[in-house]
Amino acid sequence: MTLPARIVIIDDERSVRSGLSNLLQSEGYDTHAFESAEAFLHDETALVAASLLIIDIKLKGMSGPELYRQICEGVRPPPVIFVSGHEDENVLRYAPQAGPATLLRKPINIDTLLEQIRRELSAREERE
Repeated sequence: MTLPARIVIIDDERSVRSGLSNLLQSEGYDTHAFESAEAFLHDETALVAASLLIIDIKLKGMSGPELYRQICEGVRPPPVIFVSGHEDENVLRYAPQAGPATLLRKPINIDTLLEQIRRELSAREERE
């Protein structure tokens, strides 16, 4: 029996964390949610068990792209989907600087998110 893919959600908005966790669990994924980059980094098993990361760009404390750069220093990271509720043009510059990642705007289109998750997880399986 294959374990479900674990998707890690890092977002400082409780409603986003909860909503995404519920949605993804209803789709058969295992989820683990964190309210900050720092909380994620303090959990020694979070990255090891992650199949995919969903990271808010503008977190309190360390930003999403800063977190991603830090993760990339130590290991090859799982696929990342950045999310942002800000219309600021600078947001568009974050994802390319952070590396290969997808950027989705809040409110997140559920169908687009699920399609992107399936695409990223399939591509990851092909690389392994």
